[in-house]
Amino acid sequence: MRRYPQPDQAEGSPRSPLTSRLVQNAVALMVSSVGSAILGVAFWGVAAHLATATAVGRMSAEVTAMILLATLAQLSFGTIFERFLPVAGSQTRSFVIRAYVMCIMCAVAITAIYAFSGLAHSYLPSAFAWRTLFVVAVVLWTIFALQDSVLIGLRASKWVPLENILFGAMKLALLPILVAVSPDQGIFLAWSLPVILTLIAVNWYIFRRRIPEHVMLRAQSETLPRSKELVVLAGAQYATLLYVTLTPAVVTLIVIERLGAVANAHYYMPALITGSLTVFLMSVYKSFVVEAASEPHALRHHTNMAIGTMSAVLVPSVTIGVVFAPFILRLVGSTYATHTTITLLRMLLLSLPLSAVSIFYSAFAWLDRRVWWLALRDVISVAVFFGVLFSLISRHGILAIGVASLVTSALQGIFFLPVSIRRYRLTANGQTSLRPAADAP
Repeated sequence: MRRYPQPDQAEGSPRSPLTSRLVQNAVALMVSSVGSAILGVAFWGVAAHLATATAVGRMSAEVTAMILLATLAQLSFGTIFERFLPVAGSQTRSFVIRAYVMCIMCAVAITAIYAFSGLAHSYLPSAFAWRTLFVVAVVLWTIFALQDSVLIGLRASKWVPLENILFGAMKLALLPILVAVSPDQGIFLAWSLPVILTLIAVNWYIFRRRIPEHVMLRAQSETLPRSKELVVLAGAQYATLLYVTLTPAVVTLIVIERLGAVANAHYYMPALITGSLTVFLMSVYKSFVVEAASEPHALRHHTNMAIGTMSAVLVPSVTIGVVFAPFILRLVGSTYATHTTITLLRMLLLSLPLSAVSIFYSAFAWLDRRVWWLALRDVISVAVFFGVLFSLISRHGILAIGVASLVTSALQGIFFLPVSIRRYRLTANGQTSLRPAADAP
């Protein structure tokens, strides 16, 4: 039997926050998100000047549909990669390939049904060639999104911002050329074509360089999920995905329907500000899962580092945001610095600390491979959030969103804080997972 070199034990030794791999990876993911968002805004700003409003509206719907279908086609393998690639050992290559194949098949199936059944007739060109191109674009975008999670799971997060920022720059550079060549589909082509080059470069690195290095350094230390467990893991993550993805969209639709577009703008700005902190929390969460799975002997160290990093950013950010909310909103625009909007921003900020407790519990749930609680949490959270929202929105307007966020996060904190504390205490014994020892390979 082939023996693999064990990881350097020094990796688990205490580090300062600035040199911690966990913090560096979290910062890399944050830079990727912020850089992609800025380039995305620039892309649509330039598109609005180059193309007609009709073309922009139609192709923005086409891009949105492509991303949504690709998200569904990923079958939650993004989180599964981040949890299990660090411990996959010699099975890493086959695990990634099997996931790619399954997701490609799913992408082809659901996109073909969507594109050729007439569901997208309002914005997708009717020509067979263009609809086929749309199916291909969804497949490419599916792997484009998954390869980020592969890099994260293989502890190569430093390449994620480079990949995504270069992709954003390429699509922005191609935009004027392709809009001139094809006014009807130029925006969609500019968004889609750079994916091809990115896929070739990143997957060459993954399969030719990173996976061989990973296999040489790390023997398999856990049994990978069997098909039945994989379905459970994917199903639980799907519930979280739907909750995270659909809730903001549904809230926007409710606000526009009940209160109008102006009220939605006043809701959107506080949500955008607090959303940046949520992106940071999720970046720390992903890095913590990868590092804790990779170095079980240093679980307490990684746990403390994750808690410290979250606290170091969240506590001052929430404090400054609550105290200086009027000034922050005036920077966005004087029309947004109303009493209602200021109060909503403060409420959303105050809901973040207890939401962070729930996020941290999610990390331990994935390490322990006990994720059914996450699905139940999300179902209850949806019921509570929208129950409070619908009962208060007619009387209190957008402040109902803040109340719903506070109530939901408070309930999550009350339930998950004691559970998380008990799980944290076990890290002193180096317990990466609560699964029985018999599950070890």
